[in-house]
Amino acid sequence: MNLLNLIQEILQIKRTTFFDFLREKDFIRPLTPQQIEELRRNVGSVNCANCGAAVDLASGAACAHCGTPLSMLDVKQAEKLVEQLQKAEDRAHQPVDPSLPLQLERVRRQTENTFRGFRDDDLWSSVVDISAPDLVVEGLKLVARWFC
Repeated sequence: MNLLNLIQEILQIKRTTFFDFLREKDFIRPLTPQQIEELRRNVGSVNCANCGAAVDLASGAACAHCGTPLSMLDVKQAEKLVEQLQKAEDRAHQPVDPSLPLQLERVRRQTENTFRGFRDDDLWSSVVDISAPDLVVEGLKLVARWFC
């Protein structure tokens, strides 16, 4: 499956437009007032990137049909993404520490041993006096017991 097919599937699942997808990923950003003014001087009208309607630059900087502000492709963001993907590719080819599975298993067992007693439902009734007038104090006592 190539990247274009993957993007199309994502868009169908999320029910979003390609423009919204690009904006969500910061590939598209709104134009600055200076850029809008430059467009007004050089171009009379542009098409909305979201719905395709004509946007008259003399009357505003947003689509009159759908309200989408004028935006442009952020090339620097695309370059950042390519750089991130290249770094991820480089990390994918680095050797994995052969002792990693053992380390993970050790940490899992330590965590299970630490929280083993907290699985019992009657633990809380034996530790916290629910009839006490101040449940906050009782809760703080319980937290203090964890650290002792």
